[in-house]
Order: sequence, then C-alpha cells, then structure tokens
Amino acid sequence: MKFVARRLLIAVGQVLLVTLLAYLLFYVISDVTGASPAQRVAGHAATPAQIARVAHLLGTDKPFYVQYLNFLDHIVHGNFGYSFLQRRPVTQIILPAAYVSMSLIAVSVVLWIMMAVPIGLIAALHPRTFTDRFLTICAQVAIATPVFWLAPILSYLLAFEPNQGRFLGIPLGASINVFPIEGWVSLTSNPWQWLHHLLLPGLALALGFTGFYARFVRALVLEQLDEDYVRTARSKGAGRPRILRAHIGRVVAPSIITLLGLDVGAAIGAVLFVELIFGLPGLGFVAVNSIQNLDYPVTVGVVTFTGLLTVGAMTLSDLAVAALDPRVRRPVG
Repeated sequence: MKFVARRLLIAVGQVLLVTLLAYLLFYVISDVTGASPAQRVAGHAATPAQIARVAHLLGTDKPFYVQYLNFLDHIVHGNFGYSFLQRRPVTQIILPAAYVSMSLIAVSVVLWIMMAVPIGLIAALHPRTFTDRFLTICAQVAIATPVFWLAPILSYLLAFEPNQGRFLGIPLGASINVFPIEGWVSLTSNPWQWLHHLLLPGLALALGFTGFYARFVRALVLEQLDEDYVRTARSKGAGRPRILRAHIGRVVAPSIITLLGLDVGAAIGAVLFVELIFGLPGLGFVAVNSIQNLDYPVTVGVVTFTGLLTVGAMTLSDLAVAALDPRVRRPVG
C-alpha cells in the first residue's frame, strides 16, 4: 500500500506539471499570434471596451495563478473548456477523437508485442548465427525508419495500388481491397471493419517499436539464459519451453511492462502523422485543425488530455510491475 500511495503521489505531481505546461501554452500561443482569447471570441472588429468585457466574462483578466487554479478545478471536474469557434464544449470534441487514437494505439501495441516477442526470442535462442544477424539487421532498419515516411509508403503499396489493380507496378487484373485507403469505423458498429481500418495504420505505427522491443527482448533473454537458475532448471530436466515460460518469462515480463508504459506515451505523439496519412479523426487530426484555426481551448485541451493519458499509462505500468515483482515494492535504502 505504501508503494501505491507513493506512486499515486508522484502521479499527482506529474498531473500538476502537465496542466501547468498546458496552460502556459495557452499564453504562448496568444503571444505568438498576437490575438488574446478575448480578441478571438469578440472578433477583429470589436472595440477595446468589448474585448475587455469578454475578457472579464472569460476570466482572462484575472492574475495568472487565479486563472490556472480555475483551469485546474475545471479539469478535476472533467471540464476542458469551451470552443467558441465550434460553439461546443471541448470534451465533446476530444473524447470521440481520443477513442479513435486509443483504438489505433491499442491495435499497434498488440501488433508490436506479437511481432517483437517471437523475433527477440528466436534471435536470443540462436545467438551469433545467420538468423540472429538477419533479425537484428531487420530490427535496426525498423528502428531507423521514421513513421512519417513509412506511413505513406505502406498506404501506397498495400492500400492504394491494390485498389487500382496493381502491386509494385505489376497489374493484378482486378481491383483488390486489401486495406482501406482512409476512413474510420466504430468498434460498436462493425468490429471487423473497425479492425480492418486500423490494421494498416497500426502496422505503420508499430514497426519502429517492434524493432526496438525485439532487440530489448533479445538482450533480456540472452542475459537470463546465462543465469544460475536457468542452469539449475536445465539440470533438473526442464525443457526449453518450460524454462522460457515459467522462469525467464516471469523475469522479463516486468521490464517489458515498464517500457510499455513509457512507449504508450511516445505512441501518442507519433500517432499524429499516422492519423493524418490515413484520414483518422483522432487527437492528432483535432490538434492540427485547432492549431490552424487558432482554436486555443481545443489545443490546450488536447495537450492536457494527452498528457494525462501518458501519466495514466506510466502509473498503471508501474503498478502492474509492482504486482508482478515484489522487489519493486520494497523501499530504497
């Protein structure tokens, strides 16, 4: 319980930092564009008196710390502000978008774990062989390939070309709908179409993480194979599958879960490019539109919400690791 309390206290501090930085962004945008929120709401033709009246209604004429405390109070109550440009609460804009983004990230996580763990295990079980070197090179290439380049390439090769009746310039004789070029279908309306629309963007997002996790799993498993407890298990007649599942897996799993909590936050940032390429109405798509239209409340809402998601993912991963590994719960010193 002490570990849980400490970790939740750290999460509260991280939330305060995220919300403070998000609200500072509100002021940065205003300074760069030269248009205050009150000016944006009142319109370009508004008089100084009208702008001052709107600022009073919005509360932007109060000291910064008062505005921040009000902003924090609204966040605690699930209020991320109001978009005067779209004439509706920010939550009505970002929550549907968050559903799209988190669906994409969930599919991507499943894909990179399903690919990385077998690749890492095969490489670790055949060290310094052709198989190991080949898989390591593939992992390095995947890590080095930027998602903003990979996403359009996959979209063109696996979605656009087959729909045009060709692949790698070779005529196929008929149009083949391997993957949708763009679009989104809700899970509740059609589960298969939901997955079908997310597989290709999920793959584009997952490949870089797959290479990194494959190398990570390889290194962890190689290290554990030289440990005394593995030799003891072998001497007792335990087979390789049992050693991997019952012994090495228990040691490796907490490290993977810890890394997963950090990388979910990284995936939230990378998802922007994938959503734009595949036409997914997620948080990245909403963020770009809000920045282009100088819709401050939506921009700040997206930044705050994604920050909270990242903190939540890291906290849950730490709690999961503590549940799997009792050593983590012990106080340092």
